[in-house]
Parts: sequence; structure tokens; C-alpha cells
Amino acid sequence: MFLENPALEVDVAPPLGLTCPAAARGRPLPTLQTPAACNCDRLVGVTCDCIWGGMNVKRIVRPLSWLALATAATILIAACGGSSGGGNQPVTFKGTKKVGYSAPLTGQSALYGHAVSQSLKLAADDINAKGGVNGYKIEMDIQDDGTQVAQAVTNTKAMILQDNVVALMGSVTSAQCLAESPIAKQNKIITIDATCNSWQLTTQPDIVNPYWVSIVPNTYMEGTAAGRLAAKLGVSKIFIVSPKYLFGISETNAFLAALKKANSSVQIVNSQSTWYVPFPTNPRWDSTINQIQALKPDLVYSNIFAADQINFIKQALAVDPRFFTKYPMTTLVSVDELTTLGSQYPEGMHAYMRAPFFALQNNNARLTDFINRYRARYNGEYPSDWAVMDYDALTIWAQAANAAKSFDADQVVKQISGHSFDSLRGYKITIRSDELQANVGETTGTTTTSSSYPFPILKDITNLKGDDLMMPLQMVNEIKGNQCDAKAGDPTTANFALCPSWTAAS
Repeated sequence: MFLENPALEVDVAPPLGLTCPAAARGRPLPTLQTPAACNCDRLVGVTCDCIWGGMNVKRIVRPLSWLALATAATILIAACGGSSGGGNQPVTFKGTKKVGYSAPLTGQSALYGHAVSQSLKLAADDINAKGGVNGYKIEMDIQDDGTQVAQAVTNTKAMILQDNVVALMGSVTSAQCLAESPIAKQNKIITIDATCNSWQLTTQPDIVNPYWVSIVPNTYMEGTAAGRLAAKLGVSKIFIVSPKYLFGISETNAFLAALKKANSSVQIVNSQSTWYVPFPTNPRWDSTINQIQALKPDLVYSNIFAADQINFIKQALAVDPRFFTKYPMTTLVSVDELTTLGSQYPEGMHAYMRAPFFALQNNNARLTDFINRYRARYNGEYPSDWAVMDYDALTIWAQAANAAKSFDADQVVKQISGHSFDSLRGYKITIRSDELQANVGETTGTTTTSSSYPFPILKDITNLKGDDLMMPLQMVNEIKGNQCDAKAGDPTTANFALCPSWTAAS
């Protein structure tokens, strides 16, 4: 390694013949002494044998000033795992490798992009503090896409072709991921997806990317959880409102399939032509609000999210402060929406969530540590579900790449497929090799006020196991074998509810 100061040249061994014993690595040394094995009485232009971590290494020291010597001593402290400034950051890397993330820092999903970006930066710092990946420092390459598909595509191409990223983190919406996946596949760039979650991304034959790994509950899993939740409520009339794109349609189909299987007599009160609302933005919700009031459902099912959900709730409450008492919802929620609306978020909502920290924190020291460090770094903010999941995403990739001793996507996937990893969620995540989907869980409960947090949390919490929600392997194979197509031989029309195994079980 060469410092910017041309008067001082150091290599990877400790400078000035100072000892860095193995027992001292990972903490600052209280004192620094010249070892007997390195008799460098003259420090200029001398080669000497020095002890570092129990190994003899050659040192050449060329400084002529005490300032340079002090600088070299500082490097030693950092090399031992300590720091002259209070942090435990390694400083010796082969170079820097970038990991890309096309982020909605603006637009409909800006709440999520904000949380994910912060979490990925924290994860990268933690990875670098442990030596990086394959000896390289990891740097996040985060580019704003405004929650727009076209910009996400532009960002993905730029990160791969210009910035030479070695991996990607999945974007927020399935529409973006659907457009990004072929680019990543063509260039053999592994993508760890922790937010966009349409099951088609890992299963549908005309979409499948062998380098796409999902560690988020997919729409089959999440829709199934929501359908079972709604069925338990014993309601007879349900109103549906979902965003009109792959995620909303895919999850709604799974919700309905699970709901009908559990309660075949339930009635959907609004016509299918009104189920789906514009996306990525729907600033006015008057039509939906009026429809709900006119049809008077027992329950509203919704997977609208981020700015859309916040706008809908605000506008419905403005029309009728008791709107959600009259028409409670089974709805997708994250800590971001709860935090943004605070006490304004309605009580009694039957929520399903992907990784709420408050529901996963019991006896989970690793998550507690993450929460504390996240809040300390980001002005007291609580980490959202997205922050938890994307921290897991980057650390899983880093572990796999280190195990592969390579950044090559094929080699890294081999270290992910079928393997298990620790997670912030308090349980091991296993990536099923059949479609590279993780057995991650879902949390359900009912919103209620909290004395511990400045936003509602859930009561009557159930942490559902991913293994109980995952698509059966027989169905995965039927979809991949084009046995579930609405139009024979056209995989773009694949629907799991058409699979032989699903219809036989209905």
C-alpha cells in the first residue's frame, strides 16, 4: 500500500517493526513496543524481520520525519483492528468493489428507498470492518430512480457497464425488478432481492434469472398470509384495492386463492374492473373512498403502500374520522407508514408485515444491536422492515462471495443456493435451490397504540414461518414446466391457481 505522502512507503506489514500480536487484533493496543525480533536501530532504508500476528515479515522503512513515523504508527493500530480515532475499521484493502442499488430516493416509494439506502451503507461499513469481501473494500453505488421503471433501467445499465458493480441489490417495485433482471442476467451480475417480491421473478419460465436471489416473502407467500388472515376474521363482504402492476395483481391473486380455499362463501363486493388503481402514483382517492362507503364491506383488502397508502388513509379520515372503524382493512404495512402517520395511523387494521423490528426483537441480541446502531447513526430513526431485510441481503451476499473466494456470479450463487445464513430476523434463512427463494416469514397482527414507540405497533402478533408459506415444490415445477398457463404454451399467462396440484387440492 502507498500513502499519499511520497516520503513514506509502507506495505501490508506493521510499520516501524512494531508488533501486532494475534491476541490484539480487533482492539486498540494500549502500548506499542519494538520487538526484539526486529532490531531496526536505523529506521531509514533498512530491511528487517518483524513479528506480525506470529509471522515473520520483511519491512522496509523509508521515513525521514517524525510526522511520517507517527502516521505509520497510526496505520499499525488500524491494521491490528484498532483505531486512532475510536472506530474499528480495517484500512488495508486490495482496492474497492462497488455494489449497486437503484433507489427510489424520490417519487412514490421514497420512504422505502431512504430506509434501504441507509441500511446498505451501515451494512457495507460493517462488512468492511471485518475485512471486506475477498480483500476488497465494499462501496455502495446508490442512484435515484424516482420510482420510475425507465430510470431504474438506465441506472442498472450505468452501474453494470460504467461503474463495474460486482452485485446488485433489488429495487423496490416488481415493475422495476422485472425490467432490471434481464440486464443483470445478460451481464452475469448477481442480484439479492429484499423488497420487490413477485413470485414470477424467480419462478415464471420466461422471466427466471439464475442470478436472482429472493430473501423477501414473495407475493405467493405474502398473499397466502393475507388470505388466511382475512379468512380467520369470518367476514362475508370484502372490497379489493391494489396497485395496477405485477406486484399488486400477483399478490391479489394469491390473496383470493388462499381466501377462497379457506372460505368459499366470501363475496368480493366491487367488480374486478375496479380492483386495481393507477401506479406509481395515485394522489387522489375520492373514487375508491366513495365506492367503499357505497358498498359497505365488512373488510377492505389492500396492498397499496408507501405514499399511496398514506394519501389514502389521510383522505379517507378527512371524509370520515371513523372511516377505518367502519371499514377496517387487511393491508400490507411497514414501519415506514406507521412512523410517517404516527398516531394518525388507524387502530384496528389487520396488518401483514415483512420484518417489523418490534415483533422480532425478543431474545434477538443481534437485531437489538442493529436497532441501536441504526438509530445512533441516523438521528434516532427506527429501522423499517426494508432496512432489516436489505441489511440481511448485503451481508448474505458478502458471506457467499467470501466463501466462493470470487465475485463471479456463478461461483457466488453456488454458495447461496441451498445454503443457510444467519439473519437479523432471529432465525436462519435458507435459500431453496429450486428457485432461489428464501424461507422467510411474515408477521400478522392488529394495529394498536404503543407506549414504547412514537407510532402504532401490532397486538395479537403471529410470526408466520416461511416454510409454511412457500409455494410447494410440485407447483414450482409445474409452473416452470408450463403446466399452469392460461394460454397453452404461453408462459406469460402463467397463474399458480391453474396448476394441476392447486386445482386438485381445491
